[in-house]
Amino acid sequence: MGISSFFNKSLSQTAPQHIYGGVMTHARTPAFFLDFGFPDTVMGRFDVLSLHMYLLARKLREEGSEIAQGLSQEVFDLYVYDVERALRELGIGDTSVPKKKKKMIRSFYGQIDDFDAALNNKNEGLIQDKVATRYLAEVDNAKPDLLANYMLKTDKHLENQEIKEIVSGKVSWLSPESLLQ
Repeated sequence: MGISSFFNKSLSQTAPQHIYGGVMTHARTPAFFLDFGFPDTVMGRFDVLSLHMYLLARKLREEGSEIAQGLSQEVFDLYVYDVERALRELGIGDTSVPKKKKKMIRSFYGQIDDFDAALNNKNEGLIQDKVATRYLAEVDNAKPDLLANYMLKTDKHLENQEIKEIVSGKVSWLSPESLLQ
């Protein structure tokens, strides 16, 4: 049973696009680059986007329903397409795009190994270590404690959202600025 069986055809095509657009918009929040320490580079922006895609995929996976899994796959497919499009826009040659895309997608899946157990156990110290290594290793003003706190709170924020809202294309994200006060 796929997502289209729960919605009319036009909504089944737009819900994943709305969700992915929301993830992209949220990942561009300046606080991630100005306050959390992500470098404002192509790879830094990719890391912020991938982090949020991971947190969303985690929520949908934890939901465990076929509809959540189908939606997760559709949003992930948009993400993969967007990675390829971005590589081409950066001028990466046609023969190099598949290899670079594969490396970037592998990095996405690496987040599961890095963060799932730590998030499940609410182990903020381990999350800090992982984010410092994965995202902030080459950053002078890195704030792994702030990012770890954000990940824990965002994971909880997503956990509390109703799947019917998410499936309708509405995902609410925790404001990174709310942690700066």
